[in-house]
Amino acid sequence: MRSKYTPWSEEEVDRLKAMIESGASAQRASVALRRSLSAIKLKARDIGLPFPSERELRAKRRSILQNSVDAPRMFTRASGGRYE
Repeated sequence: MRSKYTPWSEEEVDRLKAMIESGASAQRASVALRRSLSAIKLKARDIGLPFPSERELRAKRRSILQNSVDAPRMFTRASGGRYE
């Protein structure tokens, strides 16, 4: 069975670049451009603007949350079951 391949237009590549630069996730770009997640990640890598890994995104979110003044206290296993 042959896969369906649609070439990338210049407009789509420009939209992808703009989304990456604005901090959008690969999943969001996938929905907006109506392409598979793997196609989005591959094209981003091809144009030299890879999306951050899931691990990097989680670490970034965690640091933002911990640095927030109004952040709720977190209950974690690492704290021995205490609230931090």
